[in-house]
Amino acid sequence: MTLRPALHNGGRGKQVAKFRALSGRGVSAALSTWLGFALSIGLPATSASSARMADPAARSFVSSHYGRAQILVPVAKGRRINMVCLGKGQPAVLFMSGLGGGSFDWRRVQPEVGRNTRACAYDRAGYGFSDPTSEKSDVEHALLDLHALLHSGGIARPVVLVAHSLAGIYAVAYAKRYPGDVAGMVLVDPAFPNQTRLIADAVGSAAATKLAASTAETMSFLDRCVTLADSGRLSLPTEASSDCLDNPADPDPAVHRERDRAAKIAGYQRAIRSEYQDANVLGANGRTIDDVQSDAIPGDLGSLPLAVLTRGNKGALSGLSPAEIERSETVWQAGHDRLAALSRLGTNEIVPGADHFIQLDRPATVIERIRGVLEKARR
Repeated sequence: MTLRPALHNGGRGKQVAKFRALSGRGVSAALSTWLGFALSIGLPATSASSARMADPAARSFVSSHYGRAQILVPVAKGRRINMVCLGKGQPAVLFMSGLGGGSFDWRRVQPEVGRNTRACAYDRAGYGFSDPTSEKSDVEHALLDLHALLHSGGIARPVVLVAHSLAGIYAVAYAKRYPGDVAGMVLVDPAFPNQTRLIADAVGSAAATKLAASTAETMSFLDRCVTLADSGRLSLPTEASSDCLDNPADPDPAVHRERDRAAKIAGYQRAIRSEYQDANVLGANGRTIDDVQSDAIPGDLGSLPLAVLTRGNKGALSGLSPAEIERSETVWQAGHDRLAALSRLGTNEIVPGADHFIQLDRPATVIERIRGVLEKARR
């Protein structure tokens, strides 16, 4: 899926260009972070890391583990959540993907972590091979499903949560509400409550107006994708080049197939639309639904082992001046500092050379921080 915001010209020679993930590749790229202005949808990796993952062995792993249903865990109202697990040991690690992503976002990290402990990744409602929901895809519903998953017996508690982007909001909220279920946490370039408002305040009214207009255009784009998926048209050959699908294609054929398969399903498109709206659209109170629900969960994280990772590469957001972009970067960094400060053992580290998908650009760093949190959790 590729977004067409008014703000951004992706350099492909089109008047209305495609909004990319900060990593620079397109696949599902769309709603990707505008340095956190919009919470990331999907994809991917830099060309170098994508090329490494496009070898036959990697394609085989993606197809066999992320390309079909694995452990289907019953949750609410007869729905099932798909979970992919490797390895043995405790505490288990549970990977949580960002907006529009999937379990395959952890393909460069999960296998290595699974050498030393149980390592599982799951797809939220409507994603991957998890059943869709008729409910909203907001913080509260994400927590309900995660609680049902962790109390199903399919994975031992407490777990180390490893969350990317939008999932960072869910992970922190869960750890506050259910501290006994969480042994540690690694947040990978995470979203944080109130970031839309804070960035809008920082960049000034003119730039904030541009961002609000781009968010509205994104919602229109997502509405169109839902309509196309509902009608079944996204499965027709005539829509093969649709920007609601994985176009341009991920360089890894196995990932491309899975992204394209999911994007044709109405439940997936509805989940993305709801997650984007709840995380990015400001209400009359100047806050998003996720902001309100997250802030309603009080407390901190005590002495929970916590590592926050922040991308080292600055984002480029067309339509904003260099000074406005710099101010947004300051808000992004400060938000991650606040997340780290929720725990007496929290740290925030800038990862040089990494874009938003740090787990694909610098997987060794993510693996190392997970192992560090595991070591502290086992003491």
